[in-house]
Amino acid sequence: MGRIVAVFVVLAVIVYARPAATQTSVVTLTLTTRPSPLGLGQNLFEVTVKSAKGQPVTNADVSLLLLMPADPKTKHPEMRVEGTLHNAGGGKYSGIAIVTMAGDWDVTVRAHEKGKVIGEKKARVTAYATRPKK
Repeated sequence: MGRIVAVFVVLAVIVYARPAATQTSVVTLTLTTRPSPLGLGQNLFEVTVKSAKGQPVTNADVSLLLLMPADPKTKHPEMRVEGTLHNAGGGKYSGIAIVTMAGDWDVTVRAHEKGKVIGEKKARVTAYATRPKK
């Protein structure tokens, strides 16, 4: 099966990553975004995968899940986007997301090697309707 270069259509506006909520793995996963904070339109999600010894993991399959839970108060349905990040070399994996909706998003990044999960990182990001003042 061929590799998919992920283009995510995520409904969010501006996303600030908070510190990772959890990380379980035999590897370290680091999530960064460009620009930071994220803005309206296309945004780059990059994940660096390193072994327990700090070496780049260059042969992983890395997936990204962005999930906005349903809100029964506003009758807003759950929103979810899944994709496989492109291997950019040197232990780096990347994909584009288009953010167009404000709110809290749960992000899960998973690294697989030979069909086994070797790392998972979960974080919460918040999308804002307008760019916060610094």
